[in-house]
Amino acid sequence: MVKRFSPARGARGHLCDLSRQAGMAALLVCGILLVFGASSTRAADTNAPDVTLQGKLLYVKGTGPVVKTAAKQVPLAGRNKYVFATLGDKRLRGDEVRLKGWMRADGNFQEDVIHTIHHGELYRIRYYCETCHIVGLGPGRCVCCQQPTELQEIPLNKNDKKILITH
Repeated sequence: MVKRFSPARGARGHLCDLSRQAGMAALLVCGILLVFGASSTRAADTNAPDVTLQGKLLYVKGTGPVVKTAAKQVPLAGRNKYVFATLGDKRLRGDEVRLKGWMRADGNFQEDVIHTIHHGELYRIRYYCETCHIVGLGPGRCVCCQQPTELQEIPLNKNDKKILITH
């Protein structure tokens, strides 16, 4: 809908309406590009969707975190800085892990879900501050009191809430 110039509103009101409409159109175009760009990035970078890797989490100097499976070592690429920091956490090195994600075109594994395995049971990972009772996104210091967060592994089995592995 195009608004026509009206002497009662003046030229300034007309220009404001036009710039507002142009701004909204630009936002709409950016939103569409973001949606299609994000979906096509994963589609173009995906050889096999929803792959599960299981093995030992290791850190190879010069490469970074890898999962050593029975067949080979697979380099890992964190989806964001918190996931990548979790994969590089020294307290998890040598632990058995199960990762869900996909293989990228560059040969790295892009994980969406990280679990540790103890005695055949799956555990989720969290970083917790006992002082502030805050769960952090990754290893490091508490956002509130700046004390180191505690790595906790919590069983996925909902019936077994008594077991909590802390490092």
